[in-house]
Order: sequence, then C-alpha cells, then structure tokens
Amino acid sequence: MTKPVGFDQKIKLDHLDFTAREAMHRERKSMYEILDEYLIGDIQGTKSRKNAITILMKIWFLVDKEYTQLRQKALDLFSLYSPRERVVLHWGMTMLAYPFFRDLACEVWKLYQLQNEVSSQQIGRKMKALYGDRRRVEVATNAVLSSMKDWGIIRDARHSVYTVLEKREIVSCNLKLWLTEVIVRASEYNSMPIDMVISAPIVFPFDFTLNIREMDKSSLNVSRQGLDVQMVGIK
Repeated sequence: MTKPVGFDQKIKLDHLDFTAREAMHRERKSMYEILDEYLIGDIQGTKSRKNAITILMKIWFLVDKEYTQLRQKALDLFSLYSPRERVVLHWGMTMLAYPFFRDLACEVWKLYQLQNEVSSQQIGRKMKALYGDRRRVEVATNAVLSSMKDWGIIRDARHSVYTVLEKREIVSCNLKLWLTEVIVRASEYNSMPIDMVISAPIVFPFDFTLNIREMDKSSLNVSRQGLDVQMVGIK
C-alpha cells in the first residue's frame, strides 16, 4: 500500500504564526476564507494556495482527535513566546500532522551525522525508498526542505545542498514538557528512555534537558526500568 505524502507546498513561518493565532477564535469555514485572503499575496496560483491552506489547517486546526489536547496546550502557550521560540510549537504540530515531515527530518539528521552537507538529491533518494519513486515524493521533499530553510532550521551551502544550523536551546519548562509529549506520542510507544527523548532525530533542531521534578506536575509519567534507565510516558 502506498504511504500518503501530503506535504507538497512550501510553508513559511509567518503562515504558521498567522494560522495558529486565527485558530484560537475562528470557525472552520471562516478559517479557509481568511487563510485564502492572507496567502494570496505570497501564493498567486489558486491550486498552490489551496494546497498550502490544506497543510496549514491540518497542522493547526483539523488535528487528529488523539492530538486535540496537545493542540490546545500549544495554542495556550503560543502567545507567551517569541517567534523564534514558537518554532518549537510549529515543529511539533507539523510532526504530528505529517509522518512524511517526521521521516524526512530523521533522514536529514542521519545524513548530517555522517557529513557536513546534505543534498536534496540524497534526501530525495531516501524518501523515495520509504514512500515510493513518485513525482509527488520529489515535490514533497523539496517543499519540506524549503520550509525548513524558511523556519531557520537549515541553510543553503550551495544550490540544492544544505547544512544544518546550530541547535536552538529550549529553556522554557513548558515548551520542553510539551515537546516531550509530542515525541512520545509520535514514537507510538507507551514510554521512552529519557536519554532517547532528548536525542530523538525528529527534534534535531533543538537542544534541551529534562528535569524529573518538572515532569511531576505535567501530563508525563516517569518510571524506572532496570537499575539506571529512566522512562518517560503519558499519564
């Protein structure tokens, strides 16, 4: 069975910011209308604009039922942070919405661990191995890489070749706990070793630590496996 791709349009950071802000107080029908009006200055083509709206709605509005509480937490946190810090929230919600985005992030980090630069061709081959040798996969690969560049995650080393920018330290306890819950849920495991959480390839742009005392007052559960492995899961 062919795996769905979905993410086929470059999404800019200000598009995500606008969508999250509007999602706090808009109904579904009005969201489509206001996004179309907002995006027309950046995306001229009707089909391309419709694709972008579909992606933005899936990330911040039409989320799966199992992620509605995470979305609400993200919206509650949104106005408390700077645009640079809010990238954590956009990244997490995009990972939950699009497994393709999640898989591509993992492949970028794996390749970057072996070399200083990563080409779109290399990533494209990896993604076609996972999702099939289709034109749609190629388009989506370029769309995700272009989006990551706009979000300040990667930058051009030269044409179609990227390097990963320095990791962003997450200082806020609330952002760390929220992202941890995203990682555990995205992993499809009931719990994960804490060391595996903070080093997960899917969150390669970020650097953070976890404090067990901070997790006591969250929706996360900490347990011990064996003598020295601390696990984190969802209560």
